[in-house]
Amino acid sequence: MSKLNSGALPPASVAGKDGHDLIALAQKLARDAERHALLSASLASQADRLMNAGLRQLERPAVDRN
Repeated sequence: MSKLNSGALPPASVAGKDGHDLIALAQKLARDAERHALLSASLASQADRLMNAGLRQLERPAVDRN
């Protein structure tokens, strides 16, 4: 298997495309990966904020929570 086709696309799909199509597809995949990474980072940040808020509530004495 070549580096150009590392299993992401079946060989027939790659063979039927010209260089411009493959570059456009690679760019789209890179944008999608970046978007997913940004969403993942945003969700992780939100999870951190929620975790910190929960820990702060648990650290307060019981009388403060009621």
